[in-house]
Amino acid sequence: MRLELIQIVAWQAILACAGAVVSAGQANSTSDLPEAEVEVVHLLGTAESDYHQAHGRYATLAELVDSGQLRRSAEQSGNASPFQHLDIAGGDEPLAGFSLDLVVASDGAAYKLSLTPKNHTCMTGWFTDNTGTVYEGKPVGCKFATDELKLLEPAHTAHETGTPRSVATPRDWAPPDVDQTVPPARQAASCPLSGVLTEASKHAEELVENLQRFSAKERIEHIEFGKKGKRGSSQNGVFDYVAQIEQTPSGALWVEEYREGSSSETPPPLEDTGTAAFALIFHPRKVSDFDFQCEGLTELQGVPAWQVHFQETPDPAKAFHAMRIGKMVYPLRFKGRVWIAAENQEVLRLETDLVAPIPQIELQVEHLEIVYAPIEFTTRNLQLWLPASATLYVGYRGHRYERVHNFSKFQLFSIDTTQTVKGPAISPIE
Repeated sequence: MRLELIQIVAWQAILACAGAVVSAGQANSTSDLPEAEVEVVHLLGTAESDYHQAHGRYATLAELVDSGQLRRSAEQSGNASPFQHLDIAGGDEPLAGFSLDLVVASDGAAYKLSLTPKNHTCMTGWFTDNTGTVYEGKPVGCKFATDELKLLEPAHTAHETGTPRSVATPRDWAPPDVDQTVPPARQAASCPLSGVLTEASKHAEELVENLQRFSAKERIEHIEFGKKGKRGSSQNGVFDYVAQIEQTPSGALWVEEYREGSSSETPPPLEDTGTAAFALIFHPRKVSDFDFQCEGLTELQGVPAWQVHFQETPDPAKAFHAMRIGKMVYPLRFKGRVWIAAENQEVLRLETDLVAPIPQIELQVEHLEIVYAPIEFTTRNLQLWLPASATLYVGYRGHRYERVHNFSKFQLFSIDTTQTVKGPAISPIE
């Protein structure tokens, strides 16, 4: 069973733009996957979101079926199982033994969906609406433990409502959560956040326009940690890395990453990609999907920089980042902090964390740090800011991993053979 983290810049197409691939070995058995009923609820929610994007309103069950949207959403997710479970001609009982109730507002602006057992025993039912949050619970009067009413998607955090951000539990094997420790910054400085984001968006557009494809040498170190944070075994490898960014005529972005090369005979349990796509959160098509708050002016390796906190909006239809386990795809909301050069508004450093752990798939931590450097492609008289290094920390099902990436020897397309890294804004690339 494979666990895959993917960055998605065109969610409706489930584009695997970048991310992490975790080979969990025997830890993931078939019994760990969601039940058929949960898969059906997730599929219906995805179909509603896709239909809303296409038509500007939510649909009745009959409209989802007659328009073919339900089938298309199942095909795009790569998991036909929940669609096959459904008897689409079964009226209010498309799933044997369960009643499905899908109510759409008269203006199509909202919907509520429930899937409940037809026999009124203490069996579990599932509930969702246009927020994308899925709940499971039992009828009132049943005796059940307090944890049996479970939230299947992370709850909205206090930060979204303007109250102080929650503080994560300290961890001894990875850097602190971005909300646990706020680096010092001069808050008295007037932060032109709107202008900073506008210029950062222009740089993201320039990246897409100029960077159809680049390659680099990549050195990866994989490290495992014990339960008390003690460093355990490690493995190293050197790879030929290729990233490709394309924009379709409709404006959707495609980011794909590949690597080939040597590593140890025994592959590590965690394999990942995920560096090229993150700068695209500032692209004009994506920047509005994040809430940005300027924390002040600071310095990064001697360079004045605006320190900005960001958090993804809760709409699952606009998710930038997702996890794939087997054939199931789960949108993941993330937050982070970015340092943007005050002089030219280039992204110097970026850190991300999950908004909240994902208990139903036992993902406790996903912390990413990326350091960017100005890469000079001399034959084209072009400079692009690309990842110089990236470090990913993953806590999954009690296992703890660190993956360290270092990039060098960049080439643009297949014709550029030289590059230099300018400083001193970022540490030199090996």
